[in-house]
Amino acid sequence: MLHSTWEADSNAGKILSQHKSSFEDAHRNASSMEQYIHTLISTDSEFAPESGQVASFFGELVSQFKFSPISGQRFLPGLVVAKPSGRLRWATGTDPMTGAKISRPEWDRVNLERFEDIPALIEGSNHYTVAQSGQWVGKDRPVTLLKTDGVPFEENYICIARCELRPEAVSTSAWDVEAGPNTRDVPTFGSVCKNPIRNGTFPNPWTGDVIEVADAGCARFWIEFEFGRFIYPKVTDSLEVMSPEIVLGAERCFRTKLVQGCRFW
Repeated sequence: MLHSTWEADSNAGKILSQHKSSFEDAHRNASSMEQYIHTLISTDSEFAPESGQVASFFGELVSQFKFSPISGQRFLPGLVVAKPSGRLRWATGTDPMTGAKISRPEWDRVNLERFEDIPALIEGSNHYTVAQSGQWVGKDRPVTLLKTDGVPFEENYICIARCELRPEAVSTSAWDVEAGPNTRDVPTFGSVCKNPIRNGTFPNPWTGDVIEVADAGCARFWIEFEFGRFIYPKVTDSLEVMSPEIVLGAERCFRTKLVQGCRFW
């Protein structure tokens, strides 16, 4: 196992732009929201999985749903467990509004070779990210992704799949400034839910229209599938675009109801 320090926040583990030139040449008819991340959110805002369930989920993602792991690349590190270290990294600048020094939490990262090693690292922890980088190929791809000109993206789907747990329920809604003003006061993704928020609010990545998802407003636990830049699923008025088999498989594994949302960076 390789141990290192990982500076991370809700955007930890960002993917390198895949096949960059093809995106730079695209005529962008969609909004300018860049990196699309599809989420499966526990409808029980206080749900926290057992450590063995997390390991089983990744194992099934590979064995049953044909997710092929990739490791050893800068932005595709393989199987990673990350937890807050308790340390802060201080930036050189200051907050322009308050003048206070800017800090970010550091995370400790462990690279693993086997899913069976996950439980020992997250057992008893209430704050972690478990991530596996990889790809889907051909007919096994779990969602149909389009380039910004609406043409199907035909290359392999590079993805980082993550299981996220937080000590308390946080906002799993997400609004992007490129979708327009946040007139609904949608809480920032990952911010603590001071008051229970039942419905999740998300932008349609193509039109910026509001999509509301019942029971997706706050959660301690969610799953992410992060794809490349400037590729999005075909969305109309619903975010239920992920393979039903994967969603049902995740629900069976974790024994909790999951609903679909999204976020961007």
